[in-house]
Amino acid sequence: MATTASANTIAELQSRLSDLELSKAHNDVSDVIRKERTEMLLSLRKIMDAMKAEAASGGGGASCKELETLRAENDELKKINAKQKYRIEHLVHNLRDVTGK
Repeated sequence: MATTASANTIAELQSRLSDLELSKAHNDVSDVIRKERTEMLLSLRKIMDAMKAEAASGGGGASCKELETLRAENDELKKINAKQKYRIEHLVHNLRDVTGK
């Protein structure tokens, strides 16, 4: 019986040892994950701060050349819109004359 009890004790000690080793490995992995999360949060904060600074300075991220192109396109569209508006008013006026209203 003494050998059975000692064998059980040895088996129990080996089980505890493997549990402790597994726990230590888990803690090591947790530390790595925690470190990775910290690094990710820091980089996200830097990105957020950069975006806030850009928004505060009024920069939309467009270059001067892009802004000039957009302004020119906007001017052209305003001219086209004005012509279309004049034509619609002219057509409405002529329709009223024809229908007698």
